[in-house]
Amino acid sequence: MMKDTSKIKFINDMEVSNNHLKINKPFKIQSDNQRRFIRLEISTPMTLRKVKDVIGNLWSTQKDYKIHGDILNISPGGVLADLELPLNENDIVALRFCLQDVENLENILGLVKRVDHDDDRYLTGIEFIGRKQLEDRLSKAELELLSDELGDFETRVEKVLNRYLYSEVGTSHE
Repeated sequence: MMKDTSKIKFINDMEVSNNHLKINKPFKIQSDNQRRFIRLEISTPMTLRKVKDVIGNLWSTQKDYKIHGDILNISPGGVLADLELPLNENDIVALRFCLQDVENLENILGLVKRVDHDDDRYLTGIEFIGRKQLEDRLSKAELELLSDELGDFETRVEKVLNRYLYSEVGTSHE
């Protein structure tokens, strides 16, 4: 069952000194030297729908079929989500969520990278992808069937995150 409200979940604060990033409220940063991206630790409801499953079925006409869950963290590279139903690795999905009741994001393309089952929940890692990356995974006919509303990482998520991430010297990434 989805939570009714979004909450910031503080895992650990990043020590801020010269040449580090700072972050604007209402977010906090988690830093991990083994990760490619800094992660924002949040707990916010999300919904997603399959675009194409690993078997090859195109779900472009199944807009009413939605999977609900909660995003546990987000980075410029993707999200870690706690979902109520399972997905398969390499499923292509479209995500919808709101960042801290501040930014609504819809039709964000993602590729399922991992799924771990725990009791009745599914911890799912989803990488953000763009329409260009779909060219390697979908036929030309399948691409034509997809809605133009499906957006890629650069045009939607990165722009939003860059409103909150900035360098210590105060320069914006936009």
